[in-house]
Amino acid sequence: MRFRTGPSPAAADAANRTSDDLRNEYRLISRSRDLGADSTDSAADQNDIARELERRGEL
Repeated sequence: MRFRTGPSPAAADAANRTSDDLRNEYRLISRSRDLGADSTDSAADQNDIARELERRGEL
């Protein structure tokens, strides 16, 4: 298993994106994972998006 040492590209980019855009990307990642595309990168991106939405008080 590979562990990240820094934020994912999703986290770095999240501050400049609207909450609606972040929610949409979160849903797209969920749909992709539900269909069997499971990777640690997509899970990490999804977690970073959730953290950003939580930081904004929107989750």
